[in-house]
Amino acid sequence: MARNPLTPSRTGFGLLGGNDPFLSLHREMNRLFDDVLRGTGLPAAGGQSQGGVGNFVNASMNVSETENEIRITAELPGVTEQDIDVSLDDDVLTIRGEKKFEQKNEKENFHFVERSYGTFQRSVRLPFPINPEQVQAHFENGVLTVTLPKTAQQERSRRIQVQARGAGGQSAQGGHGPTEGGSGQGGQGGGTPDNTPGGAST
Repeated sequence: MARNPLTPSRTGFGLLGGNDPFLSLHREMNRLFDDVLRGTGLPAAGGQSQGGVGNFVNASMNVSETENEIRITAELPGVTEQDIDVSLDDDVLTIRGEKKFEQKNEKENFHFVERSYGTFQRSVRLPFPINPEQVQAHFENGVLTVTLPKTAQQERSRRIQVQARGAGGQSAQGGHGPTEGGSGQGGQGGGTPDNTPGGAST
């Protein structure tokens, strides 16, 4: 089934799986369970009010680009670096992992323990291939930052030198060229009347 990526930027980035119908079905099932469990004292299945796994399936991501690198950040609260896997397959960067959640509720004559487990995966299509040996990933305060340096071939912008053209259609270089030969011939032709013998006027 073909996926509809989010609106790409001018460089051709695309977030894959943002409109996945399976994720929509997952959220709808969580909403139905929340309606059933509401008022029973049990935590919501989707975790909207309890911080469960349901809200975490669609992790928030940002993609930015500079002249030298591409930077991708993903918000992954409640996850450790051991639970995160980053892979690069040609021009597609994929971030996947798992989140474990445990909640205890102990009251008089009542003891409840809930353990939840969920996985997540987000993919970004890059505008050009990246050398996987140069990719760096850092995780701090629940935010994953992936840095992808560009190579010389991937730096698409360059400065073009503009050259002026002379009247004869040739590039002018320091005032030399077509004016050198013309000035010499013009000087000889201009001296012809001075060499005419005196009195031999017509």
